[in-house]
Amino acid sequence: MVVLSVMNPVAQQRGVISARSINPRPSSLDGLKVGLLWSGTAMGDVALGRIEELLHQRADTVKTKLYRGGLPAPEEILEQVAAESDVVIGATAD
Repeated sequence: MVVLSVMNPVAQQRGVISARSINPRPSSLDGLKVGLLWSGTAMGDVALGRIEELLHQRADTVKTKLYRGGLPAPEEILEQVAAESDVVIGATAD
């Protein structure tokens, strides 16, 4: 007889979630500054590094910058990313 243990795959929430509307996507990333916001969790930086490679393959003049945030990201980091970026991609991983 085989016994299976079923685990809940839903992660517990860390930090406060504030719902905001999604901004419209730009038609092109050429010439835009893309902020890559990492939560500091394991392998999130690797995922963002790969995203950065793919962005540069698709848009020759896109500029990227990695920001280390946290869970939740400090308000000053969020303000900096928003001020310095045209588009922001956030990633967490575990």
